[in-house]
Amino acid sequence: MNQKTDFSDKTYLIVDDFVSMLALLRGMLRSFGAVHLDQARNGVEAIALMERKRYDVVLCDYNLGHGKDGQQVLEEARHRSLIGVDAIFMMVTGETSRERVMGAVEYTPDTYLTKPFTIKMLKSRLLQLFERKSNLGGVEQALLATNHDSALAELNARIAENPRNRTDLLRLKADICLTTSRHREAMAIYDEILADDALDWAHLGRGRILFQQKHYDEAHGVFARLLDSNPNFILAYDWLAKTQVAEQSFDEAEQSLQQALRLSPRNLDRQRRLGDLALQREDSQTAEAAFEQAVALGRHSVLNHPVLYVGLAKSKSLNKNSSQALKVAGEIHKRFIDHLEAAIYEASATAFIKRQEGDAKGATAALQAAERSLASLGGGMSARLALEMLMTWFRAGETEKASVLLQQSVANHHDDQEFLTEVVRICHDTGLAQQADQDIRQIEQYIVQINRSGKRLIEEGDYEAAIELLHDAAENMPGNKTFNLNAAKAWLIKMESRGASAEGIQTVRRYLARVRTSAPHDWRLADSQSRLRQLAPKT
Repeated sequence: MNQKTDFSDKTYLIVDDFVSMLALLRGMLRSFGAVHLDQARNGVEAIALMERKRYDVVLCDYNLGHGKDGQQVLEEARHRSLIGVDAIFMMVTGETSRERVMGAVEYTPDTYLTKPFTIKMLKSRLLQLFERKSNLGGVEQALLATNHDSALAELNARIAENPRNRTDLLRLKADICLTTSRHREAMAIYDEILADDALDWAHLGRGRILFQQKHYDEAHGVFARLLDSNPNFILAYDWLAKTQVAEQSFDEAEQSLQQALRLSPRNLDRQRRLGDLALQREDSQTAEAAFEQAVALGRHSVLNHPVLYVGLAKSKSLNKNSSQALKVAGEIHKRFIDHLEAAIYEASATAFIKRQEGDAKGATAALQAAERSLASLGGGMSARLALEMLMTWFRAGETEKASVLLQQSVANHHDDQEFLTEVVRICHDTGLAQQADQDIRQIEQYIVQINRSGKRLIEEGDYEAAIELLHDAAENMPGNKTFNLNAAKAWLIKMESRGASAEGIQTVRRYLARVRTSAPHDWRLADSQSRLRQLAPKT
């Protein structure tokens, strides 16, 4: 292996708030032959550089002074796909506290290098990682283009060569299969891995698929056994808690989250989920503590969201601190100026607080403000907001509005099992749990029936009937991404067979625009967009 070439043809980003450490790392990398070096003094600078340029290697310190820390840089880089599967993210730190180490490790850096370290240690670690990542360039290019079929084809070609990093490639393939709902393929990979080695991540993957397939008892067993063998496997606590929510074992779910947070308290989403469960159980002290942590963690996080402030405001209200609760609710529009749904969250929180104060007039005014803001969205609503408004209507006694929203939400997110379990959780104490279960089953059956009929008509060449059937379904459920994608697919197949038409192109554009709004990262969207560009190059 030519070590000079290995280092000289790659791009590097060094992130540290100390000039002396930046100089030290820069000098080490240059001594290895590195040429293309950039540096950042804080997390904001690091993210800005990653937005403009793809780096092969990021060496990031954990403590970066005020603002984002290294964990939050990695969190955002992963969340926004600013670094690819072929890139190396190395966390460089002098941190030794368990909670910070566990927090950073949760976001899966490729390695964790603790200060002090030698130049030999750094070089050895990088060379090992270069070898592990050496055959992932084609996969990354396909993923950047959101072409999962090409990514899987690239992986299959690499796996067939039986390289030293075969297990890493199989794990990545399984992750892509999970992302694209290819559950049978993913399960086959996990079974193959587990036949030779009892790797925790493969067991976790099996459990996740069982959860998605609603085999909650089996999933529960997988996660419980994982934790028996490895009590520090934090992700298993998260998935056990999700399964316990699906089983409506809410006390047990809260205990699982608390155990995970004892090991790693710096996880924003886990704090939020604990807060939600505690609020449901009217454990307002636990809820307030969890949301306080979540809000603090969110200040410099890409995962910051108005729902954290709503939870904190509600908790404070339940704890008889109305003035502080209103203050927190009032911060939402200031902190989320560009968030389209911020005004609705603020109004919902305010309605809750006013109702707790016994101010019926103030609660009604806040609910009316929420409805006006909802109307301005033009019918679109995120999954999180749908959950919030379900709770809001239930608590306000607006059962008819809650029932309508329940049906719409289930229809729009029928294939999101985590969302559906949250819907059932919210409905549990409202008297509508049975209706939620019934709506979920009926809508799932309806969607399967329509999609099967549409597929059969396309196979028979009856494009007009398929288009009419799927068009009606998409118009009845405009927020349902599956119906919109399948209606678009029917038009695309017709035009590929019989020639493009202005009507068809315009209609497909409308369907895909709906999906881009509700699910911009849906893996099926890229294929339809690519096919549309072939028919209408300017699209």
